[in-house]
Order: sequence, then C-alpha cells, then structure tokens
Amino acid sequence: MVILAYKDSWSKSHLIRASMLLFLIGASMNLTWATSNYTYPFEPLSSILFTSFVQDPSYDGPHIFYKGDTTIIKQVLQKDETFYAKSDTLFKSIKGKEITCQINDSIRFTTTIKKSLKNEPCTYPAPEKLIALSDIEGNFMQFRTFLISNGVINTSYQWTFGNGHLVLVGDFFDRGLHVTECLWLIYHLEQEAIKSGGYVHFILGNHEIMNMNDDLRYVANKYIENAMLIKEPYNLWYTPDTELGRWLQTKNIAEKIGDYLFTHGGLSKEMFSCKLTLQNLNADARKYFYREAEAMDSRDSCLAFIYSGDFSPFWYRGYINKTIDEQVLNLIGEHYNINRIVVGHSIVEDVSYFYNKKVIGIDTKHAKGDSEGLLVEGGNEFRIDDAGTRFPIK
Repeated sequence: MVILAYKDSWSKSHLIRASMLLFLIGASMNLTWATSNYTYPFEPLSSILFTSFVQDPSYDGPHIFYKGDTTIIKQVLQKDETFYAKSDTLFKSIKGKEITCQINDSIRFTTTIKKSLKNEPCTYPAPEKLIALSDIEGNFMQFRTFLISNGVINTSYQWTFGNGHLVLVGDFFDRGLHVTECLWLIYHLEQEAIKSGGYVHFILGNHEIMNMNDDLRYVANKYIENAMLIKEPYNLWYTPDTELGRWLQTKNIAEKIGDYLFTHGGLSKEMFSCKLTLQNLNADARKYFYREAEAMDSRDSCLAFIYSGDFSPFWYRGYINKTIDEQVLNLIGEHYNINRIVVGHSIVEDVSYFYNKKVIGIDTKHAKGDSEGLLVEGGNEFRIDDAGTRFPIK
C-alpha cells in the first residue's frame, strides 16, 4: 500500500511532485494508494508521508526528545518475537549519559550524549590522511563494513584511524532501514576521533534537508510503523527539540579541507556567482535548515539558490552530468583556493575523476553492496572498496 498524508498548508510544488510520483508508481506496479488528512500536533505543517512498501517495525532509536525541562527517550526493542516501544522520562540532564543503539539481535554499540553542541568550522588544514564517503542512505551494515575494512574503526566501534579525517558527504537519511543507527554512529565517532587527534566531518545532503523539512517521500515504511509504535510522528524525530535535530543543526553544507572542497552536489555557476565565502554560505544555509520553503521564496537570490533544486549545493548534478563549463570550475578553484571538489549525490560506477581531475565523484551503489570511497594519503589519491583494497582513480 502507498500512503500519502498531507495537510492543506503543505507547499503546492511538493504536493504536485509527490502526486505525480504516486501516480507513476501506482500505474507501473498496480499498487493501492490513498490520500489522508493526517493531523500532526503542531502548526504549520509542510509535510508528506510517502511510503512504497509495507515493512514491519524493527529495532530503532534511541530517539531523545526535549519537552520543557523533561527529556524523553524512546526506542523500539524486541522481546521474544515481538517488537515493542520502550519509553523513559528523565527530569535531569541527559548530557554525558550513555545510550545503546541496537541494530539487530547481535549487533549493538554504545555512545555518550555530548555535553554541548556547537557549529562546526568549515575550513581545516590538510590532514595526513583522509577518507571520504557519501550516500549511505541508512545502510548501516555497508557503512560498518567499509569503516572496519579500511581501518577507520574496529569491531568494537573504537576509532583506529589515528589523526586521519573521515568526511561523510551527505545523504545518510532515507531508503535504508538503519538511518537512526547510522546517525548515532557518526555522532559516536566524532567523539572517538578527537581523542586520537582525528576528526569526523558530516556534511549535509539533500536527503538530510528533506527530512528536516518534512519532505518524507523516501522514508522507509519501517519508520512510519515505528513512529506509530512509539507514538511520536516521524516528522518530529529530527526537529530542534531532539538531540539528533540539534546536532544536525551544527553541520555544514560545504567544507574546505586542505585544498579539497567537499559538498554533496557541487557549486553551480549560479551559486558561485554570489561569491559567498564558505562561512557565509554555511551560515545562510543553517538559518533555514528547517525553513526551506521560506528560503526558496526569498527575494534574496543567493539564499534562494542555496535551496533551489537546480542550483543548490546539495541538489546540483552538473559536475557528474558534465553540464558545467570547466572554466567555471577554474574560477571556483581560484576563489576558494582549492584544487579538487569532491561530491556525492550523483551515482558513479566507481569513484572517478571528472573535468581533468578537478572533480571527484564518490557516490557508488551502496545498497547493492558496491561501496567505494576516496582515500587521500601522502599526497596520493585512491579509490577504496569495502574490502579495504586500493585502486588508482580513473
């Protein structure tokens, strides 16, 4: 069954897109679909619930909600063969407390709630070694395997990459069945890496922004089932009133590390024409992380470009589709003092060079078991797979 849920205040453009998609899926797969005026407990709502396949509830969480002076922790666990909701209420701070993420019956890890959250810098010196990966989309086991095989973590989720940097170039939300656990693992590794002089960068992609703006077309149905089980609508899971939502707000949409620029989709000609510093680009984006429609309707063209599907740094596809002029890339390189731009978002068969090595595309088919990433070490660049094998980039 396909379900479309919306309110009247929902943006017309998104509703049309969703309706078209439902029509195409229904026509091609003979699925049943229906509309519903599902009411959420806050206003205004610009939301869609869109799921394509029925999936049962399964392990999920913890989800940490802040409601006044109260902290509520909810998760989905299993007893015997039944999944159930567990809820705990704290009347004191959860900061510094340990939580456990359960992936399945045998795989789990623990992390500690950070004592404070602050906005990430967007410029860093070059590390001795760096691994970049993108578009995991909730595929926790592929993510875990890739990190272990390439010496980033061990099987106990301890950081083993020394002073290296791990750069995650967006789209860890949607499609897959372990989005929550992927997010908590990143959250965990940020703390582990710093202990060894390393660093974890999490750059937001279009699917993070979509979930932060109630555009839920690609959310696996498991999460809708789990939301009903824990009695917290899915569109409330990552708001500024949650720990993961507050953490997401600290992230950037573009970062410079050494002479590499990392951004999910790329800087379009139109976006670059604004000549924003990276600090201003990220600051402007962050103000509207939860107000995408307002930014898109802004009279400030540069702000609108940040969130425009055609020109946005987290939506743009011109690098991999080869529709941008190389001279624009030269100008971007000069302006930001970079030699390479690393992007995800658009699928490539292998981690590959584009535009005379000015661009590196790293989004491979993780859901099909084809996980690759970029390794930069000793001034050399390699594509690496989920077995830890290094290859030259072509």
